[in-house]
Amino acid sequence: MARFWRVASCLQAGALLVAMPVAAQLKIGDTSVKANGTVSTGYTATYANDAASTHGWTIGGVGTFAGSYYSPNFLSFNVSPYLNQSRANSDFQSITEASGVNASVTLFGGSAFPGSINYSDAYNSEGNYAIPGLANYVTHGNSQNLGVSWSENLPNAPSFSAGYQLGSSNYSVYGTNDAGKNSFHSLNMHSGYRWEGFNLGAFYTNGGGQSSIPQIVARQLTSTNNANDGFGINVNHFLPLQGSASLSFNRSHWNTDYLGFTSNGTIDTINSMASIRPEKNASLTATLNYSDNLAGQLIQSVLGVGGVVSGLNSNQSSNALDVMGIGTYTPVPNLQTSVFAERRAQSFLGNSYGVNSYGGGASYAHRVLGGSMSGSLTMSANASDTTGSDTIGISTNENYSTEFQGWHVSESFGYAQNVQTLLVTYMSSFYNYSGNVRRNWGLFNFTVGAGGARTALTDQAGSANSSQSYNAGLGLGPWMTATGTYSKSDGQALLTSSGLVPVPIPSPTLPPGVVSLFGGDSYAFGLASTPIKRLILSASYGRSNSNTASQSIASTNQNSQFNSLMNYQFRKLYFTSGYSRLEQGFSAAGTKPEIISSYYMGLSRWFNFF
Repeated sequence: MARFWRVASCLQAGALLVAMPVAAQLKIGDTSVKANGTVSTGYTATYANDAASTHGWTIGGVGTFAGSYYSPNFLSFNVSPYLNQSRANSDFQSITEASGVNASVTLFGGSAFPGSINYSDAYNSEGNYAIPGLANYVTHGNSQNLGVSWSENLPNAPSFSAGYQLGSSNYSVYGTNDAGKNSFHSLNMHSGYRWEGFNLGAFYTNGGGQSSIPQIVARQLTSTNNANDGFGINVNHFLPLQGSASLSFNRSHWNTDYLGFTSNGTIDTINSMASIRPEKNASLTATLNYSDNLAGQLIQSVLGVGGVVSGLNSNQSSNALDVMGIGTYTPVPNLQTSVFAERRAQSFLGNSYGVNSYGGGASYAHRVLGGSMSGSLTMSANASDTTGSDTIGISTNENYSTEFQGWHVSESFGYAQNVQTLLVTYMSSFYNYSGNVRRNWGLFNFTVGAGGARTALTDQAGSANSSQSYNAGLGLGPWMTATGTYSKSDGQALLTSSGLVPVPIPSPTLPPGVVSLFGGDSYAFGLASTPIKRLILSASYGRSNSNTASQSIASTNQNSQFNSLMNYQFRKLYFTSGYSRLEQGFSAAGTKPEIISSYYMGLSRWFNFF
């Protein structure tokens, strides 16, 4: 009997979707509101290999309520609630049925004192734990964010703006018992003023947060706490000969705790630049950059991407100075030449490093064989204070695109090898390439593309990061669109609460155990068709295999997803049917891969409520 009433209720809801009338615009006093959205009802079922299956009728929808009070320039608002929706992947009926709201309010938008408030809350939403260059792991959890901003823009007075953000999230990784957490807050204030030809500016920032990294990549639940603040001033002014000069001073402070290891410090930096253009085709530029805490810059770079640092002494004296002069000249249209001289000096962990560099280059762009071509070449001679040896550096890149008898072709290539002194002196190299070809024959179209990149320290084995990707597609009007992709990636990365991220600084300068290794490949296929008007059919499948390893844990991981969708529109009524399947597992978890499937079939209708 209970099942009978559930079916009857759903049939009644479906009838209401067809018969429900459209209401007029709503106005109450000085408040004007417009509302539209989609209301849906249908049958949903979820099946899992290590959890109880569920099924039943569900009601959901997405709405937008927008309006103003008195005037849009005085107060305007927008509220978008959603119930039992997939916000992570709107093209398919994904595994999670997220609910939540996004809201914003704008105050005094037409005045010199505008402000805004933004809020979002998501429950049971689907997310990702990132792997560079590969398909991401799938997660599910909750998140909340709140932001407030205000500014002042009075004529002939200093401008001012301020913003405050805070938020938190928690999630679980399918295929493990692991969970991650994030929380953060940040305050930003900026001011600017123009006085006697000088553009003056200042800022202040303050922020921090806490995070827990899932055990699947760290063996133990790793918690981090960090706080930071900083302020700075800057000034710039025009110079004779169409020139300009600028100077800035920044001070920043950080405090972080990782598994009982505390790190804190202060960094002062000075950056200056001056340039002139003595004639139309020539320019001269000089720059000077100084930091009084090079080790602190390393730590801040790692913390800035969500990584953790332990075992590095940030209190030991370190500094960096970079002075450069550049001259450019354009002898003919489309050709620019340059020469430069640079001095880099650093003190780090009790050692001093220095490099003198001299060089020049040229860049050129022109029409070639009916297409557009551009390229550049820079060469340098480097003399190291530490080794006493001389090295040659080179950097080049080129791009070309053309259309020939209906074929659209584009490609690019870049290569560089040179001495760098970000933190310490080392020889680095990289290359990257990409290409794409596409062609249309009436309703039939074809495309294929490829790309890749590699970075490495030439004298440090095992420091390379590399990636490759390939894609292809076929289309036959509205009847068929087929796509396929393949990617491969490996290298070094940092552990963070949101995934693995590329190392932002030379890895040999980081303490052991901070850097993790990763590698793997992934592929995906998709097929879509609109055989008749208002009918959409689509399906996709993707699979990823990867390996991750750190000082404390190694794991072999796999992820596969299948999604299918059928959608048919009849006037404002939509019939939707979708199926999703996820299989995800990690050898380090010590459990079998988790398999979870979700099916949905139902009706929805779009309304202009008022």
